[in-house]
Amino acid sequence: MARKRKTSTDAHPLRIEHLVETEHKAGVDLAWIVVFGTILCVLAIAFAVPDAVLDRVADTSGLNVNGVLALITVVPLGASAFAFRRYRDAVGAQRELTHLSLHDALTGLPNRRHLREVLPEAFRYAKRFNTKAALLFVDLDGFKSVNDTYGHEVGDRLMQAVGERLVRAAGEDRWVARYAGDEFVIIDPAPTTLEHAARFAREMISTIEVPFELGADRIAISASVGVAYGDTTDEPDDVLRDADTAMYDAKHSDSRTAVFSESMRLRLTPATAERRLQRALDDGEFRLLYQPIVALRTSRIVGCEGLLRWDDPERGMIPPGDFLSSLEETGLILPVGRWVLEEACRQAAVWAGQTPSGQTPLRVTFNVSPRQLGQSDFIDDLSGAIDASGVDPTLLYLELTETSLIADPRAAWTALSAARELGVGLALDDFGTGYSSLSHLRNFDFELLKLDGTYVSGLGERATDEAIVRHVASLARALGIATVAEGVQDGKQVERLLEIGCELGQGYFFSDPQPPTIIGSLLHRQYGGSAAQSPTSSPASPPLGDPAPAPEAAAPVVLPKLRQTTPVAPD
Repeated sequence: MARKRKTSTDAHPLRIEHLVETEHKAGVDLAWIVVFGTILCVLAIAFAVPDAVLDRVADTSGLNVNGVLALITVVPLGASAFAFRRYRDAVGAQRELTHLSLHDALTGLPNRRHLREVLPEAFRYAKRFNTKAALLFVDLDGFKSVNDTYGHEVGDRLMQAVGERLVRAAGEDRWVARYAGDEFVIIDPAPTTLEHAARFAREMISTIEVPFELGADRIAISASVGVAYGDTTDEPDDVLRDADTAMYDAKHSDSRTAVFSESMRLRLTPATAERRLQRALDDGEFRLLYQPIVALRTSRIVGCEGLLRWDDPERGMIPPGDFLSSLEETGLILPVGRWVLEEACRQAAVWAGQTPSGQTPLRVTFNVSPRQLGQSDFIDDLSGAIDASGVDPTLLYLELTETSLIADPRAAWTALSAARELGVGLALDDFGTGYSSLSHLRNFDFELLKLDGTYVSGLGERATDEAIVRHVASLARALGIATVAEGVQDGKQVERLLEIGCELGQGYFFSDPQPPTIIGSLLHRQYGGSAAQSPTSSPASPPLGDPAPAPEAAAPVVLPKLRQTTPVAPD
């Protein structure tokens, strides 16, 4: 059907004046005072009240009646004129303040506050036409590089030019606001169809892609646009969040446009991440799964790496790659990291308590983020988790990446030195993918070096990968550091690692990350079904490595065979 347009008699709901209050209580009071004063004056003159009063005053007091009359007349008139001017100035200042509070200082466009006030009006307007209002969330692609290349002055001029171009393209029937930074919002109060709004979004992208001439500079940028719909049953903030979510989906689309759908609600975006991750933390939805670290010669479990997962009720088990960056950006990595400390210590204490006499307790490694490491209370958190769990700190290893060490070397050195004093071991994770500085091995006193799986995968196929693995294993052995080959996928890689001299391995060939109960079952089988003993009965823990062979009654457990009968947790 054809799109119904408003008539000339319709009050457009998105006019800026619609929201600016110009009638004030003080003005109403002043108007009533003038009206009543005028009425009283008319009545007094009509009934000759002034003459009678003045004659009476002159007869009894002998005062200068003309002077009294002048005072009675001039003073109120002057006070009224002064009050009127002050009121006029106050109204003007109020209008200016209202305008400034509702508009962006750089572009002059309505701002986020104004937008939230306009949206309900747009929803009501759309309902008159039995449709929904469309909200377009526009994000400029590559605007940061403009600031970095040309400077912020040119960036400001470009932002103004983009705002002016969007207003012209939107026309009189639509409304444009600057939401924040390089983000704009366009409201179409009565779109005809879904395709109509999507087509308009593509037109906005084409409009922005035309290069901008800013003095001697010719700058080309693009944009991504997300579209969402709302009506009077929707909360304005929810519709904004939906459009923002669609915009992030649009960034991965060839057309750089996307219309919001319910399936998008499950995805994390900057607009939804903090709320959803905070809820996950409050509701206890985070889990630590554990992937075994295996002694390659005996196929026995000697340690486990704690791996964070999010058990979302709607999406199931979510791998860390989908939410870790959001944890970092929102700052929730700190409380979540504190929970990881406490949970890893608690679980290590449980397994130590289940270790039979004469067996070496299982070591537990877990990752520490650079932001967490840089906190002044990190060691307090670590020490508190150790004390609360009662775990032997020598059973714990902090895993750190090379990039976390260079973020703030002084803070890292201070924190890690304190951790070593507590008895906690240090492991360098993903060795070979970062800066691979040998000074890290020298300065931070690592006990464990984890070789990145990208090199392990090339064993037997690429001579360069094998040379790197051989060199790293030899270097670590010379420094007295145990080496763990990550990402082991098959038996041939195990054979090559043994030939090279790498004593420990970790990967899907041995086991997927598993819940603590499954690891406990594997350990029980590895110990030959021995009864659990008190943790105080376990021998002093030697450095992580290949333990002494188990008694004959307890045959080594070959983990690849167990994978056929053991539940596998999603990665």
